[in-house]
Amino acid sequence: MLYWGGRERRVGYWWSVMSLVGHLVGTAFIFTALFSIGWLVSVVLHALHRYHPFPDEIFKFVTRMELYLVYADTALSTVVLIAGMVHFCKKVVEVRR
Repeated sequence: MLYWGGRERRVGYWWSVMSLVGHLVGTAFIFTALFSIGWLVSVVLHALHRYHPFPDEIFKFVTRMELYLVYADTALSTVVLIAGMVHFCKKVVEVRR
């Protein structure tokens, strides 16, 4: 058993596993939500462009921002996922000591 933080609450291996699974579900939800928002904005902007074309510079800028949004979403989700895995590994190592 390990002591979590400075508190006197015992935390075991299975609690750490469930914490990791919860973290993975949360990360998947955040990734899906941000990706869905980016996709929805993309669909709306392309529909607007179809009915009233934007100037080329603005349309290229919008397309570039869509791509950057996907990159930012992927980077954020990767950082959150790796942080959760590192936290889990640290807790498992502490449990074994």
